[in-house]
Amino acid sequence: MAAYQYVYHMDGVSKTYPGGKKCFENIRLSFLPGVKIGVVGVNGAGKSTLMKIMAGLDKDFTGEAWSAEGAKVGYLSQEPKLNEEMNVRDNVMLGVAEKKAILGRYNELAMNDSDETADEMANLQDKIDAENLWDLDSQIDVAMEALRCPDDEADVATLSGGERRRVALCRLLLEAPDMLLLDEPTNHLDLEACVWLEEELKTYKQILVIISHSQDFMNGVCTQIMHLHKQRLEYYGGNYDAFIRTRGELMENQEKRYQHEQDQIAHMKNYIARFGHGSAKLARQAQSKEKTLAKMVAGGLTEKVTTDKSQAFYFYSCGTIPPPVIMVQVRIFSSKLS
Repeated sequence: MAAYQYVYHMDGVSKTYPGGKKCFENIRLSFLPGVKIGVVGVNGAGKSTLMKIMAGLDKDFTGEAWSAEGAKVGYLSQEPKLNEEMNVRDNVMLGVAEKKAILGRYNELAMNDSDETADEMANLQDKIDAENLWDLDSQIDVAMEALRCPDDEADVATLSGGERRRVALCRLLLEAPDMLLLDEPTNHLDLEACVWLEEELKTYKQILVIISHSQDFMNGVCTQIMHLHKQRLEYYGGNYDAFIRTRGELMENQEKRYQHEQDQIAHMKNYIARFGHGSAKLARQAQSKEKTLAKMVAGGLTEKVTTDKSQAFYFYSCGTIPPPVIMVQVRIFSSKLS
């Protein structure tokens, strides 16, 4: 498929931090509509940096990265910015401004129906039907309630970081851009909100790219996994559990190849050391093994399998908890004097 048919494309993208530390190199990817991708990797691997490049916010890289002409990209950062001159409801409504304009134009034409505007009205109705805009206000109310957004009239300047993220997430979901980038979308959400969000994203029709530490969430939403590992990007089909199984099998096979190669190398080095200066026949065999060894090294040896660093926690049992010494039940009585 030609590159221009992709909604988003990267080719040979590399990123180096100030001071010379390399983040990742030679990233190649192309997205078609409908893919739901989870980005995984240890902390500091460059997941958020990669997403910022996709969002067009980080331009300090080498290589090629572009979105298709006319494609809209939405990005939920870990510290999203809102318009503090507007209240909560108005900030959310920014995400549906174009949809509201479609409805407004349709209603305007409906009030002055004529043959000249019949085609335009029919096209608008098709858009409204396709995007299910007839009950847009209800969709807004449902999304704000499900994500536990603050009151409609709340002052944005006084919101906490978690409240700001919920408002920004709600706005992006209602906007439904061609590529939706979500950096830790379940942060600051309760269980019910996470479940609702997961169900919404399962049916998202455009491109979805997620960074999340919630394995259950990625299992429920993602159909592909991109793994940032050792400054390279690896691709896996399926959800997070499928990624773990597949990667485990690949690592097991890689370790077997590595051990086999190391055994061969040790055997050849031992033979060369023992017989390299022996009889003419043995010396020729040693030289042959030396050439074989050089070819193996030149062709690239299998890397030793290394696992990501992890931390293990153990909580000691506190034993049997004794019953409480005192239990207090608070009862409040009130009376109204007439």
